[in-house]
Amino acid sequence: MITNKQILITGGAGFIGSHLAEQLTKHNYVTVLDNFSTGSGSNIDSIPVNAVIDGSVTDRDLVERVVANHDIVVHMAAVMGVRRTLERPLEVLEVNVDGTRTVLDAASNSGVERVLVASTSEVYGDAPDPPYGEDDEQAPKTNYAVAKLADERFTQAYQAASDLDYTIVRYFNVYGPRQDSSGYGYVVPIFVRNALADESLRVHGDGDQTRDFTYIDDAIDCTISALSPAGRNEVFNVGSGSELAIRDLAECVVKEVGDGKVEYVEHPRPYTVKRRCSDISKAKTLLGYTPRTSLSRGIEKMTDSAGRPQPRRYEA
Repeated sequence: MITNKQILITGGAGFIGSHLAEQLTKHNYVTVLDNFSTGSGSNIDSIPVNAVIDGSVTDRDLVERVVANHDIVVHMAAVMGVRRTLERPLEVLEVNVDGTRTVLDAASNSGVERVLVASTSEVYGDAPDPPYGEDDEQAPKTNYAVAKLADERFTQAYQAASDLDYTIVRYFNVYGPRQDSSGYGYVVPIFVRNALADESLRVHGDGDQTRDFTYIDDAIDCTISALSPAGRNEVFNVGSGSELAIRDLAECVVKEVGDGKVEYVEHPRPYTVKRRCSDISKAKTLLGYTPRTSLSRGIEKMTDSAGRPQPRRYEA
């Protein structure tokens, strides 16, 4: 457990960042830095963080001032989502690469104990033979994935050059309350939203493409454990260790919500990866990580959070 630390979370008003802030504030002093381009103030309104700063990780002077006097920096800020990153490639370069370097510079200059950098399973791309271990081939296919892999390499270079300790976590399809369900959002919240509205859950192609879905509570448990001494200068997959076809995800959502229907559509998806699954044995061994939330339970929690409809009443 991390206690009595001054912790800065960049992107702390976002989906994963806000859940992390919620847990870390129980035993630490947390500052959130976010420009609210995709994060939301409502995500952190009820969380007793020490301070919330409206600003970007690309603002070098601001980042230098904010990072000072913090023990740990958790770097979550990034341009996120396949559609958004494809539409804004130069913003990905500015925020996801230059912003990360700015944070690493500030942390190195300020004597920060540890920087935790959020990466992604996208770095594995279409590498063969999942499940993927941390040392397996990385074959990123998108500008977002390339930028995240560059972030990892920069982070490791700073450690070699300036002894700035790090932890890198590669998130696999994390889902849960507060996640974006808009057209720029993610498959699980979109499916839940559509099912709650008794609308179609659109599955592209035959639905055989697989992902590793990890409930937010499990991802946060693993992330906090990675800040322990065992996570020093290590890279960890944060996943469930299970592979699930998108069509099976859709059927599970329909079953859990009790509404909606699965619709198969032919629609080209750029940079689609056929399979993805994590090998989490390293996190299990070094961190004692065990994912505990089943997919059905995770969807139930999301549905309750979104507002499960009341049972239908019928006139006799």
